[in-house]
Formats: sequence, C-alpha cells, structure tokens
Amino acid sequence: MKEWECVEVKHHKDVGRTVEEWQKNGWRLHTYQATGRDVWITHYLLFEKGE
Repeated sequence: MKEWECVEVKHHKDVGRTVEEWQKNGWRLHTYQATGRDVWITHYLLFEKGE
C-alpha cells in the first residue's frame, strides 16, 4: 500500500533541499505545484512511498 505526504515549502531555495531530505528517507517525489503571486509563492511537494 502506498503512503502519501504533502509538504509545503515557503521559499524556492528550500525545494531542492527538501526533496533530497525526503528521498534519503525512502520517499519519491510524485508531483510539484507552485501557487501564489509576486513574492508570496508557496511550493507544494507530494511524495509517495511504498507499493
């Protein structure tokens, strides 16, 4: 059974670091979404783990 976790990242410079940390713990990035305008952009990373 698959597990899913959605992670909110506030600044674009933290996206890569967040993906690396989650991958080290066995998670795989499934989808990435960025929403907002101007300086208020939020990044959402959906990770999956398992079968």
